[in-house]
Amino acid sequence: MDDLVGALKRASDETNRDNTLIWFTGDNGPWEKKCQYAGSVGPYTGTWQTSRGGGSAKQTTWEGGHRVPTVAYWPSRIPANTSSHALLSGMDIFPTLLSMAGLKPPVDRRYDGIDATDVLLNGDQTGREFLFHPNSGASGLFGDLQTVRAGKHKAFYITGSAEACGGGRGTQLLHDPPLIFDLGVDQAEATPLDAGAPEYQEVLGKVTKAREELLWDIATDQSVSTADYTQDQSAAPCCDPQRASCRCPGPAGG
Repeated sequence: MDDLVGALKRASDETNRDNTLIWFTGDNGPWEKKCQYAGSVGPYTGTWQTSRGGGSAKQTTWEGGHRVPTVAYWPSRIPANTSSHALLSGMDIFPTLLSMAGLKPPVDRRYDGIDATDVLLNGDQTGREFLFHPNSGASGLFGDLQTVRAGKHKAFYITGSAEACGGGRGTQLLHDPPLIFDLGVDQAEATPLDAGAPEYQEVLGKVTKAREELLWDIATDQSVSTADYTQDQSAAPCCDPQRASCRCPGPAGG
C-alpha cells in the first residue's frame, strides 16, 4: 500500500503537481478477531464494551471501529503540516470533488454527503453537525441506526456482539434512553454520562431530534434501490472460479 500510494504521488508530482488533489483515507478500524495481526486502535479502546465482552473495533460503531485517518495533498492549495478536527465522513468525498470540479450532482435524488471544500482548502473546522452510524455486523439488523455522533458527544442506542480476539462476544443490548459519551474527555468511551445530568439531557434532546429527522428522511426517500438480491437472479453474483470478480456458493467456490 505504501509503495502504491508513493507511485501515485510521484506520478502526480512529475506531471501536474499543482493541479492534482490526492485524498487518502482508511475505511474502518482493525479486525480484533485477528489478535496480534489486527493493528492498533490507539486510545479508542471502547472500554465500556470490552469490559463486558466482545470487540470494539471493525464492524462496530465504537471509535476504534470507524474513526480513521485522512490525508489530503495538494501543494498549491492545501498548506503543509496543517490538520483539522472537523467531523467528516467518507460520504463527503463525492460532493466535495464535484464542487471542486465546478459540477452539480443530479437533482433527482438525495445525497448523504456534504461539500467539505472549505475544510480542505480554507481551514474551516465546522464540518458536520451530526454523523449517523448504522450497524454493519456487530449488533441488530444490518443498517439499523445504532449510534449518533453530535459534536464531541456520541449516543449509543445499540451495543453488542462483535467478535474479539479469542472468540468472545458481548451481549447485544438496546439502550433507551441511549448511552452518551463525551469524547472530549473520554476517548476510550469508558464511562457514559449520568442520565440525570444537565449535559446528558441537553445532548439527548439534540440527538433525538436529529435521529427522528433522519429516520423520516429514510422512510420518505424515493431514490433508494428496491432490488431484492436474495430473490432476483438477474442481480445475483456470477459464478466463475476463473474470474476474480465472481463468487460461487459452497466449498468449490471458496
